[in-house]
Amino acid sequence: MVWDRSPQMSYHRPKFGSGMNERTAEQVPMIDIDADDVNRNDVAFYNQRSRIVHADAEEKMILLFDYRGKEKGEECIHWKHLKALKDGNKWGVLRHPMVLHFVNERLVESAVFYLAHIVAFFFFLLLLSSHIFDKDTCKDVLVTLFVIVFLFFMMIKGAIKARISKSISLWFVIAYTFNILTLIGTLAYVWLPHLFEYDDFHQEVKTIILWALPIIAVMSAWINFLYILRKSPYGIYIFMMVRILKSFGHIATIWIPTLISFSFAFHLILRDSGVEPWESSDTYKNATMLHKLFVVLQAVTKTSTMMIGEVDADNILGTRQWIPSILVLIFEIITVILLMNLMVSLAVGDVNDLRNTSQDKILRIKLNFVIEALQLSEAVGTSFCTNPTNNMLIVDFGGGYFSKMDESINRVFDERRESIAGQGSPANLGFGKMTNPSSTSDLVFHVAFSKERLRMRMCRRPVLGRSQNVHVDGCTLNLIEAPESGIPEHKSSFAVPDDESGCLRKAKQWLIGLDWHAYLELY
Repeated sequence: MVWDRSPQMSYHRPKFGSGMNERTAEQVPMIDIDADDVNRNDVAFYNQRSRIVHADAEEKMILLFDYRGKEKGEECIHWKHLKALKDGNKWGVLRHPMVLHFVNERLVESAVFYLAHIVAFFFFLLLLSSHIFDKDTCKDVLVTLFVIVFLFFMMIKGAIKARISKSISLWFVIAYTFNILTLIGTLAYVWLPHLFEYDDFHQEVKTIILWALPIIAVMSAWINFLYILRKSPYGIYIFMMVRILKSFGHIATIWIPTLISFSFAFHLILRDSGVEPWESSDTYKNATMLHKLFVVLQAVTKTSTMMIGEVDADNILGTRQWIPSILVLIFEIITVILLMNLMVSLAVGDVNDLRNTSQDKILRIKLNFVIEALQLSEAVGTSFCTNPTNNMLIVDFGGGYFSKMDESINRVFDERRESIAGQGSPANLGFGKMTNPSSTSDLVFHVAFSKERLRMRMCRRPVLGRSQNVHVDGCTLNLIEAPESGIPEHKSSFAVPDDESGCLRKAKQWLIGLDWHAYLELY
């Protein structure tokens, strides 16, 4: 074999297996002859760097990737490429198995730091909750230390975001401001009682402040803890809560007027009946404006509890009056039966829709997490997230997966680079016969029926060499592009490697890794 040592090519000595002789190993080119290196925003770039092997007997799919960059030691995917794809809404490219595998490997490397974040905030939430019931100096100091550490990392995150990003989203500004203000409010909750002890002025205002601050501190810590858990395996349930809350916001245009109307109706009818919380009209006349507003709030709160099923009709029916009894009957029909069932049906529909789209939302969150982790690693100059990405991914049909590094796989892609550089047809370098990638980059689709209770059976091979025609009446076939669509198939014999992943790596994959079974169906 003759290699053209042109100025655009450089060579290195990879560690190949024993099936390749010494001379060939010394002459393998690096990646800088790649003609497809010009457009990383196109899915064709990643298709040319990927190969697929169908191991149907083992019910596995093997994906081979080439992440080598132009320079030795660097890779062809960088956080800037991921950010450019995200900003350009190139989600079809981001769902490519090669990009997803790169993101998943960075997530697995970040699992320890993510776990530390979860544990730290969980103990912070417990510490705040216990601080409300039992205050002492030790807990004050611990809460302060937690807040200082959180503020320190928030400042670093904001500085890196401002220095690297050309534009900052409104949601980031709102979330960042909320976190800063709540952390400052937590410090005020801890140390303001000590400051208020020095004088006795404005005791009512101080009481209100000291009553509100712990509520704000604990609730904000709870919200932040749920925000952190979105990347965990239970993140889908947090998305369900948010989705149902949004649906409630849409139906609030019906719920709020109904609540206010029945609240005032019950207040007018029952305020002289002695039934709590509706007070007598004499007490209401002599009350201050603040007390009047509190009476209205009690009436609204009582009616809202009645709307969710706690009607408490005995006290109302105990008045033995016609109008309250009829009003309770109308209230039960409109709110308890109609309105509440409407809200439940909307919530069930939202949950079903979210199950189909949740992986898209989780991918957005985990992609942002990977970009921020890589930005932080580059800004502080650490070796975090710099391990070479495993170039082999094995996914079984049940959803399990594992990855490993095999440098001998690079020969598959070196053959393609030789062909691109005009060195002739690809040769067999001991890794099996590799056909022309362009002839095997077929489009592959999943077939799904749009109607239920319809079946279609196809023979894998024609019987006696005859062609088989399939006729399906009364249905429409939905063709969904499969993940292997466009990826060249490696035709040579390939032994499925064993899973050598340890318990620690499997735990990391479970904690923050991608759900490959779901993403292979979404792509």
